[in-house]
Amino acid sequence: MARQRHNAKHERPKPSVKHERVERREQKLQLKARKHAESEASHVQQVEELDTQHAEYVPSLSVLFRFLALVRVSGALLSPIQDCDEVYNYWEPLHFLQFGTGKQTWEYSPQYSLRSYAYLHIYDMLIRTMHIVFGFRTKTQVFYALRVCLALMSALCEAVLVRSVAQNVDRRMANYVWLAVFGMAGMFHAAPAVLPTSFAMCLCTLGSAAAMVPPAADMGRHLRYRVVPAIGAFALAVCAGWPYAALVAVPFVLEEMTIKGSGTGGKNWRARRLCALVGIGAGTAFVIVGAMAVVDSWYYGQPVVAAWNQVAYNVLGQHNGSSELYGTEPWYFYLKNGLLNANIVMILALSALPMWILYYVALKQTSRTTLSIAGSRAIQQLFSGHHLLLFRIMPFYLVLLVFSLQPHKEERFLSIAYPHLCFCAAAALSLASPLQSWACALLGRRTRAGQSRAGYLVLAGAACMGALRMTALVKYYGAPVRAFMELPSSNVTGLLPLGPSIKSLRTVQPLYGNVDDRVVCMGGAWYWYPSSYWLPRGYSLQFVRELGNMDGHLPGDFVPVKVSGSVRSSTSAERPDFNARNEWEPLHATELSECDYVVDIEYPQRAEPKLAHSEWQRVGECHRVLDPVHSSVLARMVYVPQTLVWMTGQRQEWGQMCVYERANRLIK
Repeated sequence: MARQRHNAKHERPKPSVKHERVERREQKLQLKARKHAESEASHVQQVEELDTQHAEYVPSLSVLFRFLALVRVSGALLSPIQDCDEVYNYWEPLHFLQFGTGKQTWEYSPQYSLRSYAYLHIYDMLIRTMHIVFGFRTKTQVFYALRVCLALMSALCEAVLVRSVAQNVDRRMANYVWLAVFGMAGMFHAAPAVLPTSFAMCLCTLGSAAAMVPPAADMGRHLRYRVVPAIGAFALAVCAGWPYAALVAVPFVLEEMTIKGSGTGGKNWRARRLCALVGIGAGTAFVIVGAMAVVDSWYYGQPVVAAWNQVAYNVLGQHNGSSELYGTEPWYFYLKNGLLNANIVMILALSALPMWILYYVALKQTSRTTLSIAGSRAIQQLFSGHHLLLFRIMPFYLVLLVFSLQPHKEERFLSIAYPHLCFCAAAALSLASPLQSWACALLGRRTRAGQSRAGYLVLAGAACMGALRMTALVKYYGAPVRAFMELPSSNVTGLLPLGPSIKSLRTVQPLYGNVDDRVVCMGGAWYWYPSSYWLPRGYSLQFVRELGNMDGHLPGDFVPVKVSGSVRSSTSAERPDFNARNEWEPLHATELSECDYVVDIEYPQRAEPKLAHSEWQRVGECHRVLDPVHSSVLARMVYVPQTLVWMTGQRQEWGQMCVYERANRLIK
């Protein structure tokens, strides 16, 4: 009995079921509290990392400009023109203003007047200014000089954006932006283009750079450094460039009306900002539209606002027309095109908004359980910057969404948001690090270092892929320029008639029709035409339907100045051979018997050569061009060396662009 009492005395009582539940609940609460503490500490650490990133090196504006100019000038000199609209709607009318001849599209007919001569005058004045210094002797010099100038302007705008991101958003993100822009194939051919979309792209980049500046308490400072530069750039992009570029400015306006900003006081801050936006925007737009309307009305011989006519035709269906007459594409067209021109950068840009939402959820969840003062301040600071980031990434998504919903799509439309695409990719890479820290804190794991290095490696890989695409554009599709160089040059020497030059110390007067006329014809490859800047003086282009299937409304010709007597007489003449329904016009084509030279592409895999008879003989060398129909997808998207093509089983089929001369031309 005594032994039993002794054992019972030292025996522990068994815990009850209720007691076990309480212990498990306490353990869960402790674990949860520890995770929240780690999450809170991670957010405090993120704020500290933001402070340390101010010491991260970002190249100066001068260094950035030199790096970006390297690839932009390369694109100006090497990249072929991607869109025949750039040739026929902008290079050809510009050639007419300077040399008195050129192809004319229906958009420049006075009864429609969809295009602006004032816009062309921007480039015309730029060329004539450069001519004063350099004294151009050939039209190809004019062509390349303008493209190089536009490339340098684009590089400067991109450098300004990167510096603004570094000063007002995040230095590491700024490094991501310039690396993404540097290696993007889309910027390679968009920057030197004379298209309104490229013009608007540069100005929207400057406007977005100004929009990165946070609101200031002083209204004068707020207007001087943020509102006036942003509204001015956006207004010039919309009114003088491309009306639909207004989409890029929408997030800036929303930010002005919804984000008060630190230190911005006053009860009527929204009303004051609204008055500033309306006043500055309307005033700037009135001046720009008025100036352009005066110039365009003089050329067309009637009151014209070309930007409005363009919107009325494409959106409101004026003249029974519609942009859908010129082709439609599926909704995912810009996604495929973005992957082609931006590869990994496009994928990162598309992930920016989902990652923004995830990080917002993480901040929201952590803010509910944060108890310390330091943690609350850190999360509040992150919230403030995160709200602003939404407005910074919105332009790309807005442009992508609106244009994807339109039936008519073209590659150049998305180019106005190319710099914003790169910013979204940089934002995604910057959000990856705090999201990883938050996830590791919830899972109780340690955060791995080296996220910034991983981001740089990803962008380096994207740049390499972009370089392969750039090389493919040059090697696979650069034949037209080389082929037109095979045409016999005229014997005209001396400076071009572009005005005064310090090399001549006098004004060189236009000399229209001082050489024998020659007719160069193209057939189904008419959209490969590199512009009249590649024709010797005295040569003109005509289309021959029997050389290929040609449907739709082909360009006609401006009435030559030597016939009309003046440029204005040609631009204001209404002609019945233009229509807005994309219908075939016989007067815009000629017969093969009228041609002195023919430039055509032969694809052996498709059909027999059309000019393989004794009446025509080749001039100079033929130049290879890739056959996209019979080549593998990868082999036509990026540059693949011939050895790898054979090893990987890819297929590359080639055609050739040749110049033919009529054998009996001299006795015709």
